[in-house]
Amino acid sequence: MTTPSRTMIPDEDQTAISNLLAQMRTAWEQGDGQAYGANFTDDAHYVNAPGQRVVGAAAISATHQHVFDTFFKNTHLGSQCDNEVQPIAPGVVLIHSSGSVLCPGETESKVAPNGLMTILVVKRDGAWKIASFTNTQTGNARNVKFLWRYLKSRTHPFTAEWSQARRHMLDEKQQNIASWKK
Repeated sequence: MTTPSRTMIPDEDQTAISNLLAQMRTAWEQGDGQAYGANFTDDAHYVNAPGQRVVGAAAISATHQHVFDTFFKNTHLGSQCDNEVQPIAPGVVLIHSSGSVLCPGETESKVAPNGLMTILVVKRDGAWKIASFTNTQTGNARNVKFLWRYLKSRTHPFTAEWSQARRHMLDEKQQNIASWKK
């Protein structure tokens, strides 16, 4: 039995793969399911964090558009986690990565990675595309922590407005007390 050669990936392929991952992040940040799905092969398999499998670029586009319009609206992906790129065969690369979904107002430095990704990318017709993507949840109580972060991010505008109104009321109260003392 022969094993594939573990040669280095040419620089132009490394760049193309990095650009592919960057395009995914950009599509996510723009809430564009069509652009997100365009990074996948027509027969790609996608397993999301809850363990649901979606097959095909069109289905990946549609399911992501749904989450971009609902639960993951206005979220973005962290980009500071390292990717381990493992060549498997010519035109086939496995990427081991971690990452986080960040809610509005969150920074990557304050949110630990909440997913481990295994991504199989293939070069077809001169272009790199994702043929398989598996996202595995990480961390204790990940769902509860994410739900808390999500709810907190959605109430932040209300909390900020409430704090401003409260400061205004306290200032007026102080002014009234001062005028009563005269």
